[in-house]
Amino acid sequence: MKQDRLIHGQLADYPVRFFCVNSTETVEEFRRIHQASPTAAAAGGRLVTAAILMGAMMKNERDRLTLIIKGEGPVSQIVVTAGNNGQVKGDILNPDIEVLINAAGKLDVAAAVGAGTLTVIKDTGYSEPHNSTVRLVSGEIAEDIAYYYALSEQIPTVCALGVFVDEEGVVRRAGGYILQVMPNCPEEMVVYLEQKTEKMSAITTLLKENSNPQSVIAALFDEGGFAYEINRTLQPQYVCDCSRERVESMLSALDTKELSEIMQEQTNVEVKCHFCNQTYLFDVKSIQEMIKNRQKG
Repeated sequence: MKQDRLIHGQLADYPVRFFCVNSTETVEEFRRIHQASPTAAAAGGRLVTAAILMGAMMKNERDRLTLIIKGEGPVSQIVVTAGNNGQVKGDILNPDIEVLINAAGKLDVAAAVGAGTLTVIKDTGYSEPHNSTVRLVSGEIAEDIAYYYALSEQIPTVCALGVFVDEEGVVRRAGGYILQVMPNCPEEMVVYLEQKTEKMSAITTLLKENSNPQSVIAALFDEGGFAYEINRTLQPQYVCDCSRERVESMLSALDTKELSEIMQEQTNVEVKCHFCNQTYLFDVKSIQEMIKNRQKG
């Protein structure tokens, strides 16, 4: 039985909304596909989890959210795309980096990422995608997501992300939450959230005790006696939407000269999807057919 689950809701009496997810199996699938080392899996898994949470904020089924981290650290670049239905896919440029450990004895995501930027792209399909790029304030990713919301959307945000990788390199727990304070929220609630989240156990510890993300929300608000409502539940899943037809369409979009050069240089054309590692082969006959169709057009 799949344990991955996302919940979205808000406090009953305060303008605070929350998104919380157990993304363990989805992050493990990301790690498995890319054969990521523990530190790369932790870095990529955090961004995958963040994309699931932020993607759930998109309004329509066709909407897409993309997160891109470019850093000076050894992973170099991570790209993750998510929809509002919990489906996500991701790519990491250097998945086989060495294991990096910080002073606390944990996987050093900040060192793996390094100084750099976070780009958030929101594509609703109706106009040009909205792009926003901010500098990385820590490279730990959760703090960088919160900084993005504060700077680009002016929404006070608390973000927690975590990935636990066992000694065999398998992701055993992953998840996160985003809390957002809406306008006219009383100061005492803001103070409560700041103090409570500072004292909270790590998200992976909370999910070890109870894999249901609602238990994390209960840990956040039950002590203060704050009632909350769950509006929506999703089951996150790693899904790549590549297909032979899409790849063929991409190749067909090349001009005739480029297609001819490809045909002269290679017997077969091999195209590999960076999100799922699926390989598509096109023989000379297929390329010739593409050229013929271009000439007809």
